[in-house]
Amino acid sequence: MNDKTVAKAAIWAERIRSFQDSGLRRKDWCQQNGIPLSTFSYWCRKLETAGNVTGLCDGTVFARLPSEQELCPGSLGQAPVTVCLSRDIRIEISAGCPAGLVSALLCALKSHA
Repeated sequence: MNDKTVAKAAIWAERIRSFQDSGLRRKDWCQQNGIPLSTFSYWCRKLETAGNVTGLCDGTVFARLPSEQELCPGSLGQAPVTVCLSRDIRIEISAGCPAGLVSALLCALKSHA
C-alpha cells in the first residue's frame, strides 16, 4: 500500500472503532457522522480482509452488565432471607429491601393467613 492508502486505512480503522464503541446500529452511526453506509461497509470489508480490523463491522455490540453487588452495594456479602410458606410458595427478601416493603408484606400475609 502507498502512503495515501495507509493513511486512509488508519482513519477508517479509527472510525470503525468509534462505531463499535458507540453502541449504535451501523445505519444510525453513519447517519450521525455523515458517512454513506455503502462507504462504511466498503472500508469494513477492506480492513477485515487486510487483517487490520477484526469483528468490528458485523454490527454485534457487546455490553457489560452490572453485577448484583454493583447494583446493590450495601448488600455485599449479605444473603437474602427466604420465607417458605408452603412447598409451592417461597418469598425471597434481599438485604437491601426497604423496611416498609417488608412490613407491608408481613401485614398482607397476616390478613390472608
